[in-house]
Amino acid sequence: MESTKKAATVRYGSPKGNGSVGRSHVHKSKRNHLKNKLVSLFFEQSQICKADYWNLLLLFLLAFTTRFWRLFYPAAVVFDEFHFGKFVTWYFKHQYYFDIHPPLGKLILYLGGLLGGYNPGFLYDAIGAEYGDTKFQVLRSVSAIFGVLSVPLMYLTCRELKISPMGSFVGASMVLFDFLSLIESRLILVDSQLLFFCMISFYSALKLWKCKKEHRKKSVLFFLVLTGFFCGCSISVKWTALATPGIIAIVSFFGLHFLDEPLELWECLVAGLSGIIVYLSVFYIHFQLLPYSGTGDAFMKPEFQKTLIGNPFYHPAATRQPFLKSFLQLNQEMFRANKGIKDRHPWESKWYEWPLNLRGLLYFVQDDDEDETRMSQIYLIGNPAVMYLCLLCALIFFLCTIFFGRYRYKISSKSDLRSLMEKGSILCAAYALNLLPYIAVERSAFLYHYIPGLFYAELLTALVIDRFPKSYKLALVILILTLEVAAFIYWAPWVYAISLSKVAHDKRRWLPRWN
Repeated sequence: MESTKKAATVRYGSPKGNGSVGRSHVHKSKRNHLKNKLVSLFFEQSQICKADYWNLLLLFLLAFTTRFWRLFYPAAVVFDEFHFGKFVTWYFKHQYYFDIHPPLGKLILYLGGLLGGYNPGFLYDAIGAEYGDTKFQVLRSVSAIFGVLSVPLMYLTCRELKISPMGSFVGASMVLFDFLSLIESRLILVDSQLLFFCMISFYSALKLWKCKKEHRKKSVLFFLVLTGFFCGCSISVKWTALATPGIIAIVSFFGLHFLDEPLELWECLVAGLSGIIVYLSVFYIHFQLLPYSGTGDAFMKPEFQKTLIGNPFYHPAATRQPFLKSFLQLNQEMFRANKGIKDRHPWESKWYEWPLNLRGLLYFVQDDDEDETRMSQIYLIGNPAVMYLCLLCALIFFLCTIFFGRYRYKISSKSDLRSLMEKGSILCAAYALNLLPYIAVERSAFLYHYIPGLFYAELLTALVIDRFPKSYKLALVILILTLEVAAFIYWAPWVYAISLSKVAHDKRRWLPRWN
């Protein structure tokens, strides 16, 4: 009997002491196993090398520095902060408003303001108005966080495309040093969120397609939901993100290049429903947060206005109209308002000017002395080294396409050129889809509308550079990084509103329409 008790103690542990330690060890093991499983879903250990960890760390630190340095200057309303600051204030006051874009970007700014103790008393009544004691830094920090995360995410996306660590670093450096994403991620705007959600949608899709090819069923289901979720987030920030879910849907439905066969119809349905649920949920939260009358009342029908407290039509006994009816009505008004933007703008630019970096956009300007000989400004242009590198690599890819078209039957299915053509053609299609709305529709457009399309141009550039012969690829990468950094330093005063003489500013206006 005694020996039986001892045996039981050895096998199962003592009920008070060793048993609890044993159970704790089991639970810890399970937690670690789950954690490792989730990590392995995103980062394939067979693909990750030591250089990747160092590259990601360096890119994160550089992204944090470039996005947060002088983030709180100028301490005045810059460009469209005039609009987005008001939207956040109306969320705090729960007053109904109308905007041509879906609400997610503003909701995230509002959430950041809640967590950061933002005080919503500032009126945002004029561009250039000084913030004073307003905690505007909190809202700018939200944009900066998304800007920081986009840089290492670009690196991971390149690696998922089987680009080498060196080529992936070049790809991420273009996002790091380009002024479009940099300036937008330093202000109370939503384009840094837009870029991040487009990036992570495409990254999730790459993981989905890879899992599908490898017949990993559980991982496929996980990434179906995740891809749909992030696609829904991207469209919920701005409709201009639609090209990313569009190209993902086309590749998935027809089984192009990244897949051996199309996704099953039910799989497409799962991803689509995931995105739709996100989009609907965002509007539901939007309506719930805004029960009071505000500047957007007139865009909704009297039936809706009756439920807004303080509206002339308000009736305490009125019941809210069904959510879907309000949702459809608001989206219809958003579409109508977007379509109705016909007025010309002095800072607008054409879609064909964006790749050539021909037209800038003034965000902020102020004189810094009484003699008006010095000034500081925030002026949006693309980093010339990045923009023209993308243009050059697009030309190289076009020439490779002609060569491939002529000799495709002689090229092995496993050759680097065929791989370049297959991946590059999808990236080119995504790039074209991003530009298509601005080609087809006659409306005012601005340089920042190029940001989602530029992401795919930068991916294509990294893909092309990575196919250069190893014998001189290192020298090419060093040259590219040197040019990017040099351009970044030279035009940094236009990013950070650093005071310069007007002569120094004029010297930086290399093109006639950088005025």
